[in-house]
Amino acid sequence: MKRLKIALVSHIIKEANLGCGALAISNIKLLDQVLDRFIIDAEYIIATTDNLEQIPLERFTKHKYEYRIYPRCKQSLKNPLRLFNCTVFKDCDLAINLCGGDGYTDIYGFGRLLAESQLVWVAKKNRVPMVYAPQTIGPFETKKGRLVAKITLDRVKQIFVRDHASNQCCRELGFKSKITEVIDVAFALPFEKRVFDSSRMKIGFNVSGLLYNGGYNRKNYFGLSFDYKAFVDKLLEKLVADNRFEVHMLPHVNTEVNPVDDDYAVCVLLARKYGCHVAPRYDSPVDAKGYIAGMDLFTGARMHSTIGAISSGVPVIPVAYSRKFNGLYGSLEYPWLIDAKAKITVDEAIDLFFDYLARYNEMVQSVQKAKQIYTSKLEEYKDYMEEIIRCL
Repeated sequence: MKRLKIALVSHIIKEANLGCGALAISNIKLLDQVLDRFIIDAEYIIATTDNLEQIPLERFTKHKYEYRIYPRCKQSLKNPLRLFNCTVFKDCDLAINLCGGDGYTDIYGFGRLLAESQLVWVAKKNRVPMVYAPQTIGPFETKKGRLVAKITLDRVKQIFVRDHASNQCCRELGFKSKITEVIDVAFALPFEKRVFDSSRMKIGFNVSGLLYNGGYNRKNYFGLSFDYKAFVDKLLEKLVADNRFEVHMLPHVNTEVNPVDDDYAVCVLLARKYGCHVAPRYDSPVDAKGYIAGMDLFTGARMHSTIGAISSGVPVIPVAYSRKFNGLYGSLEYPWLIDAKAKITVDEAIDLFFDYLARYNEMVQSVQKAKQIYTSKLEEYKDYMEEIIRCL
């Protein structure tokens, strides 16, 4: 039996941001399904900058795996030989890179872009084909960012993107033949639905601690058109005052190390203030999705919390703070979205929420239509990966 060694880059199984784990687990699940089409055994090489060997993957894959460490970008810049001599791809047949889902851009800083790029260069040096798994690419807002992206992406064998804006961005950089637009792999995340004993409509509410705290600079870092904190407080006040609803706060980023980014602390604070339920501090996106699946309606500003809802059949009202939301839900032909960067006020955003809620049955139909789209796109991605693996 043939055995392949597949390196998985930026597949962060356990992370404060459950969205990163959702991407990693889902992509491994989809790869397992592709490998099952062949009579092929595989070994996954988890490429990481940290020693994460304590994290078992048996829950998520039947294949063997090992962890290999590569130098952080700062270490590589101080001593380029560390990167040059990196053996993370030794004996590998293929490398698959998630870039954190939306990390291949310069909006998080030039250093982050270099960090995401360095293993592409290492793979090329070692003659290991690199594939970018479905993700957001761009935007690139600086000349040096565009230059690094162009040089790096030229060394990638195939680029899968999860939205049209990313597709267009890559085309503008000069890449057309190697771009394939599919869908976010987190739609494939497994779950076990949690059942709640309640006759009231259960509304799941994910509050982004990052947005609630004003972003990294605490001064509306993401340039929202309305006050997100005021929006959340006012919406919660209205929901809990209505006896038809039972509100459940659900954090999707749980970090005590970086308080400005922590959803859990904000959700607990709001739950106490307004008398809501609050979900546990989950460390697994699978468990979080099971809780979300038990809701009747969900709203959230963490994109993968909203994906957890719609992919478990729950109507969702995403609160979009970046183009990755608009691109994804546009691809799903799902219109029930509040654009926090559009020119609307807090009151107009809340009115929009309740307008959507009044059209709940239409939302249910849109969820069913979206399922047809993302299921088809996931199959398309697997078909492409099958062809790539077949040609190794």
